[in-house]
Amino acid sequence: MNKQKNKKGFTLVELLVVIVILGILATLAGTTVFKLINQSQEELLKEQMNNLRDTAITYMNSKHYYFEKCPKGFDPTSPLVTQKDSCYRIVTVNTLVAEGMFDNKNDLCEMDAEILVYRENADTYTELKSYVSEEACSY
Repeated sequence: MNKQKNKKGFTLVELLVVIVILGILATLAGTTVFKLINQSQEELLKEQMNNLRDTAITYMNSKHYYFEKCPKGFDPTSPLVTQKDSCYRIVTVNTLVAEGMFDNKNDLCEMDAEILVYRENADTYTELKSYVSEEACSY
């Protein structure tokens, strides 16, 4: 006599296989989500830095500051830039925020960070460039 039991439910092996598959899928999805979050944060930071540079130039133009041509080989990243020179001016994030020209979204940029606005050895007086250190804005 063969007695058949009613099989109801899942075996332990079947449950373990499903749990392992779900774990693998969750890991893959989590990794992708974190990668996308990091990419969007980096893009937001890059956009904020570009806005900061552009706003500093707009600020200097609105104040009608005169900039002489910087000498050939002028390096805005040089520590010697702290010496007074009429080819550049420095403005802080705090000044731009106080003037209502810059929105420091999510406080990404240090308020005392300095933006160097300078005029390259160019023929036009309106062609200004700006430099801000990468450390000025971060998460």
